[in-house]
Amino acid sequence: MSKSIRFFFDVISPYSYFGFSGITKQKNLWKTPIELKPILFGGIVKGSGNKGMPLAIPVKEKYMKKDLPFSAQYWGIPFRMPKDYTKLMMTTSSIVPQKFLVATKIRDGEDKMIELTSALCHRFYAYNKPIFTIEQVEEVLRDLQISNSEELVKLSKSDEVKEVLKQNTKEALDNGCFGAPWTHIIDDSTGNVIQTVFGSDRFPQIAHFVGEEFHGPKN
Repeated sequence: MSKSIRFFFDVISPYSYFGFSGITKQKNLWKTPIELKPILFGGIVKGSGNKGMPLAIPVKEKYMKKDLPFSAQYWGIPFRMPKDYTKLMMTTSSIVPQKFLVATKIRDGEDKMIELTSALCHRFYAYNKPIFTIEQVEEVLRDLQISNSEELVKLSKSDEVKEVLKQNTKEALDNGCFGAPWTHIIDDSTGNVIQTVFGSDRFPQIAHFVGEEFHGPKN
C-alpha cells in the first residue's frame, strides 16, 4: 500500500516547533511523500471543544516548563520560553503568521514555506521576538530576502489564503484533531486517512507504519 503523510502545525505551538524540526528531517530522507499544512491553533481548540489546554492547568503548565527545554535539547534546536507565554497563548491569535505561511506555499512552493516557518520559529523561540503582526512577519521576510514581499502581504490578506487555512484546519478537525502538531497518514489508493497521530514525539511509530527508518537528531 502506497502511503503519504500530512503534517498540520501552527507556529504558536512549541510542540509544533519540535515536530517541524523532526518532520522536515524525515522529509529530506524518506521516500514517503510528506506535505506540511498550516492550521489555526485557535480554530482547533474551539472546534474540538478542547478545554484542557495544558497552560490552563497549573500542574501541566509546571510540567511543560521543564519538558519544552528538554524536547528542544533532544532536537538540538534553540529554545527560550517566551515572556508571559501562558497569557500570550490565551490571548494572542496566530492567524497572521499562519496566513503568511499559506501565502508563501501558494506563491513560492513548500520549500520556501518551510524556510519561512523555520525563520519564524527561530525568531520566536530562540530570540523571544514576536511574530504575530504583519510588520513583525515583514521583518522576517526582509531578513530572508524574499522577493516581492509586498505581493506576499497582499496575498496573505486574500480570500484564497483565508479559505485554504480554513480548509486545512477543517481537514484536521474532521479527523479528530484537538491540538498541534497533528499528522495524517494517507492511503494513496483511496485518499483516506488510515492513521492519525498527535504530538511531536511519535516519529518512530510513524516511520514504522509507513515502512521508513526514523532519523533522530544525530542520524
